[in-house]
Amino acid sequence: MTRRGVIVLCATFILLAGAAAALDRALDGVPDFYVWKLFSGRAHGGARANIDGVSLYFETYGAGPPVLVLTGGGSILEMMHFQITHLARDHFVIAPDSRAQGRSNDAPGELHYQTMTDDMIALMNRLHIARADVVGWSDGGIIALDLARRYPSRVRRIVAMGANFNPDGLAFIPAAPPPGRPAIDENGLAYRLTSSTPDHWPVVYGKILRMWAGEPQWTPADLGRIRAPALIIAGERDVIRRHHTDALARAIPGAQEVIIPGATHRAAREAHDRVNAAIDAFFAAHPEP
Repeated sequence: MTRRGVIVLCATFILLAGAAAALDRALDGVPDFYVWKLFSGRAHGGARANIDGVSLYFETYGAGPPVLVLTGGGSILEMMHFQITHLARDHFVIAPDSRAQGRSNDAPGELHYQTMTDDMIALMNRLHIARADVVGWSDGGIIALDLARRYPSRVRRIVAMGANFNPDGLAFIPAAPPPGRPAIDENGLAYRLTSSTPDHWPVVYGKILRMWAGEPQWTPADLGRIRAPALIIAGERDVIRRHHTDALARAIPGAQEVIIPGATHRAAREAHDRVNAAIDAFFAAHPEP
């Protein structure tokens, strides 16, 4: 090969490597997560549980005390991969796609947080897990709060990131797209790539928007009944209003609040090192009994 050819080949390799790195950043490291699942030895693969007429998809990883890792509304479990890989070092991680979302199928009727919370209890029962820690982001954080509120004997500790306890806590609720023009965003693309019914996304998205507009409807007194140690995390520029996050943390007895400087609602990914460090410190301060 000529010297010019070597230079062209090297330049092409550098460009391709840069493009691959840029793509990985754009996808929040999900390609790296798939590589980790193949070679880490900690991923056990996916499975399904038939719960209340829904085929709920979930994956498990690692070994140790169980922890449920719950993703956000309309999202897929891959969006929590930074927490999954971190916690799988010394925990048995269970990461589901919530009903109607990702690889889990939909059911007739509206979508409700209470139903998704009950799904998690049914999943724990299927896996013979008596109690678990719960780490949830956004809708997953709301489910974590609801688990601790309604099923106190099943929850050890909870971490709720970017969670609200009523719709007033949201800075805004996305508008539904015009008829015939379904939303094409991160969640819509993820659904179309993973679901067995990709064209069903507009129906699912409508259910999610209606749920966000009307749920949850908890009071500080409702949250005051939570007895599990709780860590409340939000980004400094979160879509959850700061005063609402503060009120959430104050309402739960003994709860700890961590605000991630500069971060948005996506703090679990864009500031994952700081989020994971906060989770580690919280678990260390509240060790397993």
